[in-house]
Amino acid sequence: MTSTFTDWPTYIQLMEQLLNVPLDDARRRELEVQLVRMAALAEPLMEFPLPQRQEVAGIYKL
Repeated sequence: MTSTFTDWPTYIQLMEQLLNVPLDDARRRELEVQLVRMAALAEPLMEFPLPQRQEVAGIYKL
C-alpha cells in the first residue's frame, strides 16, 4: 500500500475557515483522529485496480 502524507491540522484549519465553523482545540484533535482513521480505512479501496474500460459510476439515461 502506498501511504501519502496529509497535513490534517492545516486541512482542518482551512475547512474551519471555509465553512465558518469554529472549533475548540479538543474538537480539532478529535477530528484529526477521525480523519486519520477514515483515510486508513479508505486506502485499500483507493488502491483497488479497476480495468481500463471499467465504468466508475453508473450512466443513467432518460
